[in-house]
Order: sequence, then C-alpha cells, then structure tokens
Amino acid sequence: MCKKNKPDCSQIELKADNTFDYLIHNDPDGSGNLTSGTWKQLTNDTIELNTILQPEIPVTIYNGKINPELKNKIRIYFSDKDGPLEHAIVRINDSNEEKETNYEGMVEFEAEQVNIIKYSFIMNEEEIQIKNPNHNEINIQTKDQDILHPEYLKNYKLNVN
Repeated sequence: MCKKNKPDCSQIELKADNTFDYLIHNDPDGSGNLTSGTWKQLTNDTIELNTILQPEIPVTIYNGKINPELKNKIRIYFSDKDGPLEHAIVRINDSNEEKETNYEGMVEFEAEQVNIIKYSFIMNEEEIQIKNPNHNEINIQTKDQDILHPEYLKNYKLNVN
C-alpha cells in the first residue's frame, strides 16, 4: 500500500481470479492511474501481465513518396491516433541537427536523401529505418505512447521473488 502523502509510488494487486489492478501514484496531489488486466504464473518467480486495454496502433508505421516539388528537402509529417504530433523533436541520418514539429506535425530538413529518422516525444524515443532513401515526403504514424505510466502491458514479464 502506498504511504499517505507519498506522490511517487506504485502498487500491484494480484487477485486469485488471475486479474490484477496496477495503481501508479505519480501526481503531487496524490491521485494516481489505475490499469487492470490478467496475469498468469510462468515459473515459481515470474508472472506475465497483460492489460485489458491494448494499443490501437501497436507499432509505428510510415509511407513515403517522391515529391518532385521538393528539391533538396525532406518533409516529414508525424501523427498519432489523435492527430498531428506537435512538438516532437526530430533528427535525420547521422546529423546532430534537431528540429521540432509544428502544429501540423510537420518538419523539413535540407537534405537529398533520408535513411534514418529519429524522433522523441515526451518520454518516448524511436528510430525508423527508411527503405527508400529517395523518398522526400514521409508520413509517420507513431505507435500509441505510454506517456507517464505504463498504460499497455503485453506479455510483460515480472519477477515476483
């Protein structure tokens, strides 16, 4: 049980019917987030957790095209299940140049080709390998984000000894 007035703790209750409630207190006011799901025993000291709620978009996907109007530019659009991803930090290839997506989730770089796109958004980071480096307009739909607490658990192994 989380101690009173301790805003940064978590607790999990494993129930006899193989369900669980996972409560994460991470707010200064003492409120928390509750995630529920099922568990099963794998070994004497390991269980597997699966939340009821699973991501709508479990993996990041992209599509690209060659836009003849873009000369020596790479235009990238980011979105998630809720729409454009504003304020993501983006880098391409091995460059240290970082740019931030605008309100449309768009960012542009001066470059002829793109092989790798790296982005970070709040606490999540991801690297995307681009199959055709000649694509200069790329739309990326990011996987559902676990922003401040694990909202989605799928086959998550937990040591319980």
